[in-house]
Amino acid sequence: MELVLFGAALCAFFAGGPSAALLLRCGLNASLRFSPRAALALSSLCALSGALAQLLARGGLRAVPGQRAALVTLSFTGGVLGRALLLMLVARFPDSLLLLQVQALPLLLILLLSLLPEMRRFAAAPFAAAFPAAALGGFLGAGEAALLRLFLPAGVIRGRQSAAALLSSACAQGGALLLTLLCGAAQVFPARLLASAALGAALGALCAEGCKERGALRSGMRAALLVYGILAALACVEQAFG
Repeated sequence: MELVLFGAALCAFFAGGPSAALLLRCGLNASLRFSPRAALALSSLCALSGALAQLLARGGLRAVPGQRAALVTLSFTGGVLGRALLLMLVARFPDSLLLLQVQALPLLLILLLSLLPEMRRFAAAPFAAAFPAAALGGFLGAGEAALLRLFLPAGVIRGRQSAAALLSSACAQGGALLLTLLCGAAQVFPARLLASAALGAALGALCAEGCKERGALRSGMRAALLVYGILAALACVEQAFG
């Protein structure tokens, strides 16, 4: 299982772009080998690992333009709030089916929104969307980078995440995971499984960063993964309401 999860995270973050963690989240949920809470925890860890690795490869915070402190604060606070809402829901309604029913449709919707072409992006500053995107990402375990992508100026992303989206994703999922640990609500996984997932995401993100041009192979992988992600998200909806 460690090798499978490593390979899945590696492929998703190499070719998935801003939707990488979202694709992994839907795939884990649809595989039936992981509960919704387990899939959420693993996708959060992979999103954090991949975003940090790619951001460090660009030179760290220096690569992020604009008001970095404001983006960090909004993203971290949003991720913590989103995960707090999730933990309250799980504490009150521990049934995994209910959690899947709450999250299945938003996961599918965000995945579909991530397919919007550049010319249809919303004209707004990324700071306007940082908090709500991070809150939703903290609640779902993924998706904040794909949402924030819609609010970036056209031409910023061409197969690669912007530094602002990377920083926002890292802060949102870092805050969500920190709150989960402090509340004692963390899922118990074998250490090798966590290490494999985090390492696969980091290596995939670094490989994606090294590919300045997408190329036919990577474009084909991304298209295949997006198709798989939509099918996996639909499978999650069918499991939740079927």
